[in-house]
Order: sequence, then structure tokens, then C-alpha cells
Amino acid sequence: MSEAPCKIAIVVPMYNEAIGIDAFIDRVVSALDVPGINMRFVFVDDGSRDDSVARVERRLPGLPGSRVVQLSRNFGKEAALLAGLDGALQIDFDAVVMIDADLQHPPEAIPRMVETWRDGSDVVIAARASRAGDSLLRRILTRAFYRLIRSLSDIPIVDGDGDFRLLGRPVVESLCALREQYRFTKGLYSWVGFRQSRIAVAFDERSEGASKFAAGRLVSLALNAVTSFSVKPLRLAFIFGSIIGAASLLYALWMAFDTLAHGRQLPGYASLFCGMMFLGGVQLMGIGLLGEYVGRTYIESKSRPPYLVRRVIEGAES
Repeated sequence: MSEAPCKIAIVVPMYNEAIGIDAFIDRVVSALDVPGINMRFVFVDDGSRDDSVARVERRLPGLPGSRVVQLSRNFGKEAALLAGLDGALQIDFDAVVMIDADLQHPPEAIPRMVETWRDGSDVVIAARASRAGDSLLRRILTRAFYRLIRSLSDIPIVDGDGDFRLLGRPVVESLCALREQYRFTKGLYSWVGFRQSRIAVAFDERSEGASKFAAGRLVSLALNAVTSFSVKPLRLAFIFGSIIGAASLLYALWMAFDTLAHGRQLPGYASLFCGMMFLGGVQLMGIGLLGEYVGRTYIESKSRPPYLVRRVIEGAES
């Protein structure tokens, strides 16, 4: 007896993807034109300034069961992913696949992900097989970032595990229940748990356009990653301050003993100035770190929604 077809919702965040969105849709439709998979799209327009929505809207009649969720402005990819998962919960599906529209994530890997999910996994991660296409500087910074996250957080985050993954419905419902403002979705995947599997996938070069992640957003994402899942930086600041305080006290006792025992006067305005500047810098760093946590607590306390929807464009019925 043949296995019942599974309904897969393809969540696609978009930001100025008009130049390549038609090629993306064609390639996904071709890759999933296999027995046992019924596919529908959930496009999320994250405040695009080009005609991305218009191009997708023209394709909706040929994509039964699909929809476009248009946000009121650009809220960032993390919020767009949440909007896509929320949108998927409003349609009938068995699992969700999240994929970027720039074709760096090869759609041909989705049938393998579905088979792995059918074997009993709740989450199937399309792990990046190699970073050979990245520049040397990007590879170094990426490795450093993941080492930092692993050292400061109790949540396991593996280098190469991105947003290209399949999530079963219980996982989607769990992620949608987490409504925090400062989202680091890669950490939330690990936090919710469930049974996870990985398949190695060779990522492609970007088909059109350039990366939408500027340096400032990458730094903000790194801060979210550290502050969302750990208070270790605050503990490290306390430990570092305690060590400096103890060293300063020992040095003061030594100077007092040396002066009383030998009657020496210790000049050293330059060293005193350097010490004051060093301690002042450490204090400002600690205050800034504390301010990051307090500021994020303040924002979360307002309970604003992570995103706002301008309109939802429904496609043809399945």
C-alpha cells in the first residue's frame, strides 16, 4: 500500500527578491514534482521596495493553496520567519520547510529532507557541507562566532546549521508560542528540542543580487545570540572585576609595606593615569553590557508584537 501524500508548506522570507523570484519558484516546483508530496508556498514580504509581491501575486493562480503575507514594514529576517510559521499554521500542512529565495539553498534537497522526516525525525537540518565558497575572512569570523556562542551559552549551536530545515507541525507550534522581540532563531531551534537529524547539502552561489545582511545587522544578531540564551557575560564581568579589585588591593598593601619598611616615595603619575584609564574602560564595558540586558528587558516588557501584517494575499484553493 502506497504511503499517503504529505503536505509541505514552503516558508519563503522575501526582501527585494523580484529579480530572481520567478526562477526560484520554477526551481522549487520542479524539485517537488515528485509522488508523495503536496506543496504550497507561504511567502513573507518583509517590507520589499521592489515589485517582489506583484511578481509572486501573478504566480499564485498556478500555486494552489499558497499565500503571501505582506508585513507593514521591514522587521528583519527573524521576524519574517516567525510570520511565515504563523502563516503556515493557518493552512493545512504536515511539515514546514524554510528556505531562502536567493537559491543558495538548493530545493532539490527537500525530497531527501522529507524522507528523513518520515523516518521519525521532528526536525531535519540541511547542514552546509562546506564553506569553500566563502572568503577567508568570513570563514574565520564565522568560526569565531560559533565558538563564542558555544562558550557563552548552554544551547548547542552547530556551525553549518542554518535556517534551511524541515520542521514537523509540533515543532512549528512550539516555535510560534515563543513571542520574544529579540529573536535568535538558530538558538530557539535547539531550545525547543525534539528529535533532530542532519543531512549534508552543498549550498549554491547566490543566483541574483547581494546579501541583505549588512555588518550592523550581523553584529545585532550576534548580540541577540549571546544575550538571549546566557547571563555568562555578566558573570564574567563580575569575575574580571573581582580579579582586578583583588590585584589592586594586593598592590596597595605592597606599596604601603614598601614605604613603611624602606621609607621610599614611589613616583609614577604616568602609571597611575594608565591604571585609572584601564579601570575606567573596564567599568564602562561592564555598564554597557549591563545596559544591553536591561534595555532588552525593557523592550520585552512592552509586549509589542514581533511584526505587523499589512495584508494577506490568498492564492487558489488546493
